[in-house]
Formats: sequence, C-alpha cells, structure tokens
Amino acid sequence: MKWLYRWLVRKLLRLRYVHASTLIGLPSLVSPDLVTGRDCFINVGAVIGPKVTFGDYVLLGPGVTFTGDDHVYQKVGVPITFSGRPTLRPTIIGDDVWIGAKAIVLAGVAVGSGAIIAANAVVNRDVPPCAIVGGVPARQIGWRFDSETERELHLLGLARGDFERAHSQRKETAIAF
Repeated sequence: MKWLYRWLVRKLLRLRYVHASTLIGLPSLVSPDLVTGRDCFINVGAVIGPKVTFGDYVLLGPGVTFTGDDHVYQKVGVPITFSGRPTLRPTIIGDDVWIGAKAIVLAGVAVGSGAIIAANAVVNRDVPPCAIVGGVPARQIGWRFDSETERELHLLGLARGDFERAHSQRKETAIAF
C-alpha cells in the first residue's frame, strides 16, 4: 500500500520529477519542479521552493524549509514588495544527506553528499561532503566520519551504489519461566 500512497501524493502535488520510491509526509508544500533521487523521505510540514534537486537517500526532518534568494532589497526609495525578484539560483542536495527538523536551507546552496544539517540550522553557504553543520548561520561542527579515508570510502560507495539496503530485523526475545 505504500506504493499507492506515494503515487497519490505525487499526483496530488503534480510532482513529475520525484522518484517513485520517495515518501512525502503531508501536509507539505512542494514546488512541482522538485527533482528527487531514490528512497528520499520528506517529513511533514516541509516547504520546498522552486529549483531544488535532491540526490538519492535524502532525509528531511519535520518542518524543513528551502527558501530565500527571492527579493531585491537594494533599490533606494522602493519598498521591497515592489522591487522585483532576481533569477532564482538552484539548490542542490547531494546523496545521503540528513537535514534535521525545522532547518532552513537558502536558495543557491549546495550540500555535499553524506552531510548532516542539525535541527534549526540556517544554511546560507555550501556544505562540504560528509560535514556536520549547525547553528545560525550554520557552521561546520564536525565530520560524519573520523578519517578522510572513511569519508572517501563512503562517497565512493554512494557513487557506485555498492551497498545493501539494511533491513531491520525484529529481535526475538525469549522469555524464560
């Protein structure tokens, strides 16, 4: 039945470029030009503006927003509402990215594969692959893997697709009397 839900959501939101395996929690506001790879998860309350592209295995926490870069504010004597809008820059999210609850990613940002963005962060600049960022504005607070070798192996595995989907197995608990 998951396939039916995913299909209905894609049709309801007119999402032509969203992969069939992507799961979108409703209510969410999603631009019809969103492009996603395989097995993405968009949690409830997401707001995704235009020109956003996800790689494979992207996870969004609840209330994540992709926005900004859409008002001209430098015109002297003209209110912002009448100043027009610049050309919107594309936002690119790499493979295997986890974005925490209520994070905001501004337009034009590129988030490298394997990165983690902390909850409530405001990302206003590019994020390197496998980096962990957080804060307002977001700054790097660590690495997902301890060594450069581990980061490279992870990124190579993502590029090749040579991993097995981990299926959680229920642990059987024996009750002794």
